[in-house]
Amino acid sequence: MRLNPPAPFIWSPRQPIDPMGQIAAMRGGAGRTEKPNRWFLFRRVVTLSDVPTQAELSITVDGRYVAFVNGNEIGRGPVRCSPLFQRYDTWSIDSHLQIGVNAICVLIHTYGVDTAFYEGVKGMWNPVFGEGGLWVEGQITTQSESQRLISDRAWRCIETHAWEQATPRINHGLGFIESLDANLLPDNWLQPDFDDAAWDEAQILQAGGGGPEAFFGGLEVKPFPTLVPRGIPPMRYGLEGAKRVVWIKGQRPDPSLPIERRLYEEALLVGAEDAVSDPEGLLKTEQTNVTIKTTSEQDVSFLLDFGRIITGRPRVSMIAKGGEMIEIACSEHLPGEWDPAGLTEDVRLTRKPLLGLDAHICRYIARPGEQIFERFEWCAIRWMQVVIRNAPDGVTLTGLGAKTENYPVDKHGSFTCSDPFLNQLWATGAYTLEMCMHDAWEDCPSREQRQWLGDATVENLVGWAAFGPSIVPLNAKFLCQAAESQRPDGLTQMFAPGDHHTDRLLIPDWTLQWILNAGDHYQHSGDLATIETILPSIQKALAWFERLLADNGLLPNMPYWHFMDWAGVGRHGFAAALNAQLVGAWKAAAALCEACDMGRAAAAYRARALKAQTALHDLHWDERRGVYVDVLDPANGKQELRVSQHANAALMLWGEMPDSRAGSAIARITDAARLTFTAAPPIANSGETLDPENGVVLANTFYSHFVYEALAERGELGAAIELMRARFGPMLARGATTLWESFEPTASLCHAFSASPTWQLSRRVLGVHPLSPGYLSIGVAPNLVNLDHASGIFPTPVGDVHVELTREADGFLARVQGPAGTALHMTTAAGLRHISGDLVANSDGFAQARYRRASQG
Repeated sequence: MRLNPPAPFIWSPRQPIDPMGQIAAMRGGAGRTEKPNRWFLFRRVVTLSDVPTQAELSITVDGRYVAFVNGNEIGRGPVRCSPLFQRYDTWSIDSHLQIGVNAICVLIHTYGVDTAFYEGVKGMWNPVFGEGGLWVEGQITTQSESQRLISDRAWRCIETHAWEQATPRINHGLGFIESLDANLLPDNWLQPDFDDAAWDEAQILQAGGGGPEAFFGGLEVKPFPTLVPRGIPPMRYGLEGAKRVVWIKGQRPDPSLPIERRLYEEALLVGAEDAVSDPEGLLKTEQTNVTIKTTSEQDVSFLLDFGRIITGRPRVSMIAKGGEMIEIACSEHLPGEWDPAGLTEDVRLTRKPLLGLDAHICRYIARPGEQIFERFEWCAIRWMQVVIRNAPDGVTLTGLGAKTENYPVDKHGSFTCSDPFLNQLWATGAYTLEMCMHDAWEDCPSREQRQWLGDATVENLVGWAAFGPSIVPLNAKFLCQAAESQRPDGLTQMFAPGDHHTDRLLIPDWTLQWILNAGDHYQHSGDLATIETILPSIQKALAWFERLLADNGLLPNMPYWHFMDWAGVGRHGFAAALNAQLVGAWKAAAALCEACDMGRAAAAYRARALKAQTALHDLHWDERRGVYVDVLDPANGKQELRVSQHANAALMLWGEMPDSRAGSAIARITDAARLTFTAAPPIANSGETLDPENGVVLANTFYSHFVYEALAERGELGAAIELMRARFGPMLARGATTLWESFEPTASLCHAFSASPTWQLSRRVLGVHPLSPGYLSIGVAPNLVNLDHASGIFPTPVGDVHVELTREADGFLARVQGPAGTALHMTTAAGLRHISGDLVANSDGFAQARYRRASQG
């Protein structure tokens, strides 16, 4: 909802406005910084004389908020965004309003530093107003009247010190450790009858103005001039409890330790089981009654197992005397979890400080009476350690667990077959992705929660297989936000929005992945509007690469962080994998230009792609070994010996590798005896030593996606599945419930770019794919490989496609049910022959056909 004139932003009057701040900054002033990690309460009273029939509230803040109406939570936000494209939320509130007095309340957290999910403004209006701001626009309609509800001086506000301000950050990417003393929160501040007379009247954030003859021509400064709807649906919430109590112990209190160390370092003591009245009650999220007592010498600690990694906010409901302290630490891992001997009896949560503290902990000090504490930010939870302190008279827990939070996917996709391992792998990949979907595609829910551009290439495709078109708003938002992060030279940030700081580390190959994602997005969704929005940014990005090209059309010695994968792929000189990926980006851009009636630009991109792939075939092919090498020295034209799955897969996938070469290249890069898992610190800190003459660098979990794609395109789906089995099989056999960032558990244990097998099994075995953008015409090219049977559902924008494959004596039978009236074609996967049956589905969307291997004649 946008009203005219638009509502202003408001903030606390105790944060003074500096009308000349922007001018001072322009002249080289130091700029303005507020203290980090602040919390504010805002209230507005609305009186209604009649029953509300419709009411909506649009809201955004500088930071993050929780909004309430008459004590009921109505929403959280905003979704992560650049401050130059500030996103706002719109919530329906009519069901929470009442005749008489109503309280609209907002809890706001300002960070004061950039995080993985928050990006502050640099310059512009910040020197004038500082950090913080609340914007509200709404309309309340009753049977007899209509009221406008906006952010104005009628709002009352106060900075609260119930949250400790001096806590450290969880790590370098996430926010601050939360420490809340509920005794310092105003009693009943969410209720209509609360007296806020002592609170401050909000001030409007506006400076300057005065007409054409005024200073600087009447320059007027207001924050966040560009407001954009959130673009994605509200998150899905639920309650989930732990599955088992691992142990209950005493913990020797040491108040001298800071919050980020205390729970982790205090000595554990035996013999505290009797201090907990009902241990099994700790597994219930509601309607339990567990009394826990501490002594002056011993706090009570217990470790809970949630069975698998979930994402949510730790939540505890209780009846307290007042002053009891509860500390909750969460983690996706435990020491020794993946060792052959398993967990020890005295195992406890430890920090894994890859990006700083990595202390996923919060603290709550109870007030007297019934209450619920819910952490402000969500986190990844597999293991939860809880310490109860200062409860000599006992505190009664009435519920414990997590309020789960995830993007609201539609779980229409499915896959089952005669191989239990593949069934488990598909489901694990789908679940891994779901745990990495919130207000953005995230790399992982624990360590970073950043929206990395390359990760999203895989995430988007896996999302189509598992969740279908429900992911389109999330990916469209991603594509636009990557474009919004673009630097003047054309490169995008390596993740966005968030704490990229504009001119720090960059991954140019992630910019190429963003372009590849855009091509996939259009093919699967048919969303031309998003493509038209970002296409100028795609062209500007490709221009950055084109300025660096050598005469042969290849890019030598790419600057910045040449990532590609957590593997020892060759990256310097003329790097084959990178240049083949650039070819793929040009081809994707050409297709998008054609969709937007830009034929001249499309032709130019195709010409560049042809020139570069020709040079790759001429320069990188090693005739003696029958494979493409990773690197060619631009100075002397000599090949280096190193060979990788990456380079050869990239040339098969994007570079039109000749059939005469593909056979020997595939044989070499799928030879288990040659494949070498190389070190790639800090994620894969150790690895095998590569034999440059005979070895092949193994793609790690990310680039394996492109290896599988390339093999399937060349009729070697069976080889791709065997690679999955060789690498993901040991992972699942060790008990993984989500897919890891690497093939060893050395980093993130829930990483969505590792979920490619879910996509491969749906796309390549079931065979469903778009023949025209948005699946207006559907192709089905099934491949049962060596399975006895397979079936599943592939969700599309025009409806679900059901596929059932059954082994027969000389091949297999495919039965397909698509949406009625849709153009559905039975096509043939590489390496197979269509033997008999339908080529086109009937008017009811049904088709069946028989296939066998092409080698069978």
